[in-house]
Amino acid sequence: MKGIRYCLDGRWLTGGESAFAPTSGVLASGEGWFETIRVESGRPMFETAHLDRLCASITRSFGREHGSREATQARAAAERCLAAMSSSFSQFPSGRVRLLLSRDDTRELPNVGGWQALGEWSEHRSSAGSLESGIDVVIASFPHPGLGFLGKSASYHWSLAARREAQARGASEALLVRDGHLLEGATGAIAWQSAGRWFVHESPATLASVTVDALRRSGVALERGNLPVERLDPSATTPVEGMILISALRLAVSIRQCEGKPLPAAAKTATTWREALLALHAREIS
Repeated sequence: MKGIRYCLDGRWLTGGESAFAPTSGVLASGEGWFETIRVESGRPMFETAHLDRLCASITRSFGREHGSREATQARAAAERCLAAMSSSFSQFPSGRVRLLLSRDDTRELPNVGGWQALGEWSEHRSSAGSLESGIDVVIASFPHPGLGFLGKSASYHWSLAARREAQARGASEALLVRDGHLLEGATGAIAWQSAGRWFVHESPATLASVTVDALRRSGVALERGNLPVERLDPSATTPVEGMILISALRLAVSIRQCEGKPLPAAAKTATTWREALLALHAREIS
């Protein structure tokens, strides 16, 4: 990944400079929250929605009495970080920002309290091959933990472990299953087609998808549904008619096979969805 730079508390870090102190929550106990945001045309895509999701997670974690105040301060820290990074957003056709929010109880600053935001900035390009012909997926060997209601926390090792397992088996993504039903991918939501309609799984077990919501705002019809894992087999009585991975960076990419078995082509639909998301972003920043 080219040109990785880090920004902490609204200031770009120099090479080898420390980021979080040992007293920060993310180092002391692994407690933190993060968002990964694609940058297009010099602006983060769906920035408000990503920050809303982050703040909702923090509010739930701290409880009603203190959560709202903590979320407001965390958002201020995140917005300060994004503002400081904005001068780099126009350098590449497509970029990636990863924001990591953590609290340090030993510090208290105006507007942000004890919150710190670390931003990682880098160039990003999805491979042309995956966009044109789709990706291969496998089913993770361990079940989905069902902890989506906690938000996108720094304790993301289960998702990374699933993706590493997929890559070790020659695939690009792992599908996560719980109680016999597909919930999501390791790095994004999964949409499937059935009887000509498109569905996604949505429940407290999974992280609410900013990109799924953006697709709906763009006019794409995505219904809520449940998918028994056996329907991923082409020999099933009612197999799926196509599948697409939806994520902040890739936007939408078709899944061409699962566990080595081919799935109906959905590359054209995925392309249409990507174009719809980019058009929505262009309208929202104009």
